[in-house]
Amino acid sequence: MIKNINIIKSKFKRIKKDFFKTELYENLDNNVQEQIKDKMLFINNEIPILGYFVSANSYWFLTDMRLITDSFIIYLDDIKIINIPEVFDEGKSNSECESLEIVKKNSDIHTLKLEKSTWYVIFNVLNFIIRH
Repeated sequence: MIKNINIIKSKFKRIKKDFFKTELYENLDNNVQEQIKDKMLFINNEIPILGYFVSANSYWFLTDMRLITDSFIIYLDDIKIINIPEVFDEGKSNSECESLEIVKKNSDIHTLKLEKSTWYVIFNVLNFIIRH
């Protein structure tokens, strides 16, 4: 669980470049926020922080408790490590990378789809979360 969401927001703002679909939740278009609220069930007092929204069938959102995607939900406390196989194993360039690999403490592995050229920001944010 993230105790201070402002640290995550600041970290994202400091590193962020010209992203199109990845944004702080509070900066997302109201229409997108409404679609999210209609589709997701947030836990009591859960705070959405950051998100990637392509469509109602292709998205992910980072809250202070969970990573919620169109295909899986992971509690942040269950994340063991974040890998970047597209860059380090497959040899893709930074601008071509479109996913991260999330390894849970129980060894389950999930692929997080990303907007191109955003992997380093999301990797940095998620690593900060799992280390603190």
